[in-house]
Amino acid sequence: MCTLTHHKKSVRAMALHPKEKSFASASADNIKKWSLPKGEFLHNMLSQQKTILNAMAVNEDGVLATAGDNGSMWFWDWKSGHNFQQEQTIVQPGIIGE
Repeated sequence: MCTLTHHKKSVRAMALHPKEKSFASASADNIKKWSLPKGEFLHNMLSQQKTILNAMAVNEDGVLATAGDNGSMWFWDWKSGHNFQQEQTIVQPGIIGE
């Protein structure tokens, strides 16, 4: 167990790589990669997504997908951190109080 200390804002999403011993965490400021089992900080994946990231996932091919509360979805190369595709949709209102 460890505390992820490098984010300036709260962590909203995490994704475990299915093959490598590493994972990513996302907050409003950026995406960070960590090694396992000790949770050592590896590097930043600078996010220009400029939104709160609420979900992320990575597949076996090393494609990281991040989804923001502004309706954006970005696709990243796991190793280099390069953003190679972006999608945008209309934000759908949530249901509160049910």
